Amino acid sequence: MTDIVQDLVQSPIETTSSPDSATSGKRTSQTAFANAEFVPRKQASSVAKKGDPITPLGHNAGNYYLIPPSGQLRKFSAESLESGRGVKSLLVGQGPDVEAWCIERFLTQNDSWNPKAAGLWIIERCNEKGVFDPDRADFRSVGVWRDRHGLAVAHCGNCQFLSDGSVDLLQSSSIGAIMVGAGAIDPPSFVSISANLRLDLLNRIRELWGWKQNTDADNWLGWVAAACLGGFPEWRSHLYVHGSRGSGKSKLLELAGALLGDLAGEVINDATEAGLRQSRNNEARPLLIDEFEPDENTRNASRQDGMLALFRRMSGGKGGRISRGGADHASKSFRMLGAAYVSSINHIQFEPQDGSRFVVLGLLPIPRPTAPIGTKDKLTEVFELCRKMSPQFRGRMLEQSERWDRTQGAISIKAKSMGADSRQADTASTILTGLDLFLFDGEINEVRLEGLGETMMAMISAAGGDDERSEGLDALDFLLCSSLNLDHGLKRTVRELLDAALSGSDDGEVFKPEAALARHGIYIYADKKAFAVRSGQMSPAAMLYANTKWRKGAHVSALLKINGIEKSASAVRFGRRGQQRVLTVPASLISGED
Repeated sequence: MTDIVQDLVQSPIETTSSPDSATSGKRTSQTAFANAEFVPRKQASSVAKKGDPITPLGHNAGNYYLIPPSGQLRKFSAESLESGRGVKSLLVGQGPDVEAWCIERFLTQNDSWNPKAAGLWIIERCNEKGVFDPDRADFRSVGVWRDRHGLAVAHCGNCQFLSDGSVDLLQSSSIGAIMVGAGAIDPPSFVSISANLRLDLLNRIRELWGWKQNTDADNWLGWVAAACLGGFPEWRSHLYVHGSRGSGKSKLLELAGALLGDLAGEVINDATEAGLRQSRNNEARPLLIDEFEPDENTRNASRQDGMLALFRRMSGGKGGRISRGGADHASKSFRMLGAAYVSSINHIQFEPQDGSRFVVLGLLPIPRPTAPIGTKDKLTEVFELCRKMSPQFRGRMLEQSERWDRTQGAISIKAKSMGADSRQADTASTILTGLDLFLFDGEINEVRLEGLGETMMAMISAAGGDDERSEGLDALDFLLCSSLNLDHGLKRTVRELLDAALSGSDDGEVFKPEAALARHGIYIYADKKAFAVRSGQMSPAAMLYANTKWRKGAHVSALLKINGIEKSASAVRFGRRGQQRVLTVPASLISGED
């Protein structure tokens, strides 16, 4: 994609760079970085005060729920509101408009206002709203969300920005959800970044790290751009970067943090699934985790599996909604949306359901520089630019989000035409839509789609080994490698016994391998072109999978993902053992023949 990106981005822009440098992708850009200019496009409108400062939500089991001027969800008992206890703390110090509202509504004889009257007003308004279930409510905190009209809304803690650059109160939201207040983050800036400067950034990222594939830098920047939109994309792809010591993977993660700014928060080095869902509850923000190492320690491995399961739920639709019981025997719901970026030295082997949600990038060791000081200066320069650019980067992506769905749809169709399945197309199109929205203005066209072909094919090829079929092959391989205890202290694997039974021979020590297999729910067909594996949760074959993820009969659904393995329509009789429900496995799968 590199040359096409160069030509398309630069062609409408007046530039002093030479034609040769424009096509090489190595154009010198110290001047552009040092003197980066962001051209104002529009000014956000001021925040308008409107309506009542308290938003009543409803009542439930004697408790009343509301959103005060601070924007945070509050719960009061009926007794507290009837006596006015705690009501004054909601409204005092919230500005002259709130103070004037309180005096106008609940005026006393001494020209103050009555908290008890305010409490009764809250009860009346909440009763009008009806029963409120906080576990089912659509609470939305910091991050980027999709509103009822399909537009992006950036929640910045104390206000919200729309894709047209306007800014408004959280309480006045028309998003169709409950926008709850939180600590304020830096807002986006709707100030234009020149096309040349956007391309300069991509070129620097290509130059400063040792990418394994020449399209990896594009994928990285595409992920950061898509992640900048939080929970707005209907499908959110995750990113995994691995590399040896000295490859700069932690610096690369920090660079993503510099571009995303307050939206992503700090890079996390140690986390658990519970910690993430509690600290990021009801948020739609990217998540950056370093040192995400695979570990043989059972406790740590389980912790990593829990986080991967959380990322899996964060990927699609409304995100990961989780319900947990509390100490008071009341349930509590958690929800997270957004994309995760994790990095490690040792390569993580993803399960198929996780691999289809991740784009995996590998880093080579950074070559020893011929001019160390110059390289360090370039790295410092690109970090300074990203920190400076961060508000404009977020503002640009928020503004460009209006064409997200159309661009993502076109790229997804293109990916499917190149052989991608639906999940692969979703993951690839999310990354490449982020890249297109950052680099280009205007609707995507055939030339830009063609330019994405190399990057798209690389992602599809890399994801090819993570399809459902690999799950079945793993389950079959486990079965074939299982060691069975035979008579006289002998041990043989299922594969060894099948080889002997299907070939009609034995190794001199095992007599009648068919009988040994049958005791474990594996039978040989008379024509010896296939063998059968018993189904059922408590079958002997299921016991071989007892301590695996395919336990309790789950091996059946896994094995059926392999082409050629079929489930018998009715019970099959094998010798004197009665009729059995089985899966039929072609003998060719043992030797790996097609």
